[in-house]
Amino acid sequence: MSGEDPFFIGWSNDLAKPSRRFLLAAGAGLVAGAGALGLGLGRAAPPPGPGAWDQGRKLAVTGTIYPEPYFHLLTEDLGGDLKPVFLVGPDKNRISVRPALTFTGAAVTGTLIERGEHAMMAVEGIYPDPAPGRVRPGPEKDLGEVVMTGEILDAKCWFGAMRPGHGKTHKACAALCARGGLPLAFAELERCAEGKAGFLFLDHRGMAFGPEIIPLVADPVMVRARIVEVAGLRQARVAFGDIRRL
Repeated sequence: MSGEDPFFIGWSNDLAKPSRRFLLAAGAGLVAGAGALGLGLGRAAPPPGPGAWDQGRKLAVTGTIYPEPYFHLLTEDLGGDLKPVFLVGPDKNRISVRPALTFTGAAVTGTLIERGEHAMMAVEGIYPDPAPGRVRPGPEKDLGEVVMTGEILDAKCWFGAMRPGHGKTHKACAALCARGGLPLAFAELERCAEGKAGFLFLDHRGMAFGPEIIPLVADPVMVRARIVEVAGLRQARVAFGDIRRL
């Protein structure tokens, strides 16, 4: 070996020029490759959907509070049409409402979570509304029985509290929300990331499911449901035995 040949000395702080060039090129390649991989994965991921939670915009909405199947305010303040707005806390737990404020006029303050025709409010306060009158939901409309493939979702995240609010990556969060008593929704698989309407997910009596439903949230399932429309919102009423994990 001639005196001009590069030679690596382990205890030396100096690298031979070929080694420096190789390490610089390899480092630049790794950075560029990681960026390209991240961009590709981001583009390949399904869209999170159009749901939104504007926590900087506080509203006061008036109407009538109903406790079943979940606490909700029936109101005409959001667009003029009769609309149920589900009432939840700022975290993963349901709220409690004083009995004197149910089935009567109330004003609810908080921030709105919206996805298409669906609405929910993270409540900051509930107060009596002196305006007379009670907003009523009107008669139920039975739209018949269907078999659907989709996902049981916690409605708060799917409406817009998290993006995305569906899929395996969201299962742990969905289970916590379901355990906390928050409303459940159901969306067909191809609609999960779209703006198309889903369903309020209830048992066959039109009531909220109990803890038995928690292991099934955020998993693909097939259900046999009766679709019922109440105050413009469609419900999927399903017997627990008519849910099959896929």
